[in-house]
Amino acid sequence: MDAPPEESEVKLDLHPAVDLPSLDGVVEGTKVEVRPEQTLTATYFDTEDLRLVRAGVTLRHRPEEGTDPWQVKVPVRADADGTTRLELAFPGGPGRPPVAARRMVVATSRGADLRAVARLVTVRRTTVVRDADGEVLAEVADDEVTAYRASRLLARFREVEVEAPRRKVRRALADHLVQAGASPTDGAPKLVRALGPDASMPGDLELPPASDPDPSVPVAEVVGRALLADLGRMVRHDPGTRLDLDIEQLHQMRVATRRLRTTLRTYGPVLDEAWARGLREDLRELAGVLGEVRDLDVLLDRVRRDVDGLDEADRPAGERLVALLAEQRRAARDRLGRVLDHRDHPVLLERVRAAALSPMVLEPDAPAGPSLAPLVTAAWGKVRTAATSPEAHLHDVRLRIKRLRYAAEAVQPAFGAPATRLAEAAGDAQDVLGGHQDADVAIAAYRELLPDVDGEVAFVLGQLTQRARRRRRRAERAWPDAWARLRRPKLRRFLA
Repeated sequence: MDAPPEESEVKLDLHPAVDLPSLDGVVEGTKVEVRPEQTLTATYFDTEDLRLVRAGVTLRHRPEEGTDPWQVKVPVRADADGTTRLELAFPGGPGRPPVAARRMVVATSRGADLRAVARLVTVRRTTVVRDADGEVLAEVADDEVTAYRASRLLARFREVEVEAPRRKVRRALADHLVQAGASPTDGAPKLVRALGPDASMPGDLELPPASDPDPSVPVAEVVGRALLADLGRMVRHDPGTRLDLDIEQLHQMRVATRRLRTTLRTYGPVLDEAWARGLREDLRELAGVLGEVRDLDVLLDRVRRDVDGLDEADRPAGERLVALLAEQRRAARDRLGRVLDHRDHPVLLERVRAAALSPMVLEPDAPAGPSLAPLVTAAWGKVRTAATSPEAHLHDVRLRIKRLRYAAEAVQPAFGAPATRLAEAAGDAQDVLGGHQDADVAIAAYRELLPDVDGEVAFVLGQLTQRARRRRRRAERAWPDAWARLRRPKLRRFLA
């Protein structure tokens, strides 16, 4: 699938009586083109409690020449100059949103019914800014909007959208418009402005603002915050994981899922045992299929780089190996797709949200500092035992360090910066051992492939195995220094 376009825009308010100024010469070396006026009608769909729009996601039906009528917009990132969103289009008739569009928002809606919540009629006047070669640098849309819910008038307003991938162009045009009388907005979508305060409420997976670190904060609040943070991360990366355009999206979703399970394990002593165990088991399958694809992503990336370094005569066999691993990844992606598309997936997400809002803590009002500090201390003790044991495998040490890191991150509301420093030190040590683990996984995968490949590919596997062993030895040499940094007593002084 080709990458869908990203939308980078700045929104400005402009009084209806003010004329849009000329954009000629605002960006040096450009020319402008004014397109004919359009009237666009868009029907927006959402849940009853507006979960999509509150999360910055929009799903709409807008018949328009040259594009599929169903569109989904998902926020990717935001900065001081505007919001960048992933824009997807799908075919389908009016009425119920098509399955492909619903898949992109199912994590945000968590399976709740989608219905029409607003109809926006927009009279649009578009100015296109082109460079000397005729390439489009920016589009400036001057929109007069009338919003309805069923037949009831909701709002009327005028806004100007400056859409340009290049930040310098975007800023120059926006500054020119402000000088002419436009005023900056908070970047809220038209739908938010139309629906009013209900659409401006925080998303139902959004964390409340963090207060100053306080050891007396209730333990239930700290646990719930940790669970909600990771659930939000899972949901944000769900569309990108489904699209499979950027392996980092899947990586982040996997990290969030594993953190959820680790948090439930680490906080086990203060949680209802059956409740925590049941939630961890519910997350097991998703974590497993995400991990399967992620491991192949890491392996494929490494194999491609190693194959590029082979002798010319060995590269054809190396490319056959890459194709074989890519086929395994496609099969793993299919298994992941079936899990994400199963009707139980949104039910699981809703269950995790309920757990985050009301975690089953044995003493929910107990102060987090004295309640959770022993759990972080215990996590550290397991790291120390594993790291100093002659029989310990570095993979086991890495797993325990990861749990220590997650535990330290989760208690930041109680302890603040000292917990952050411990988490960062654990993360650094985990990264060192991550190279060791990746090498181990590669060697095991090469050994498993060996019986099913021809002699030329087997020869390449031998070369790649030697390279993996060298990477493993480098990680082993780096480990003592990383361990020395992690075991510094001052990192854990706050736990006393």
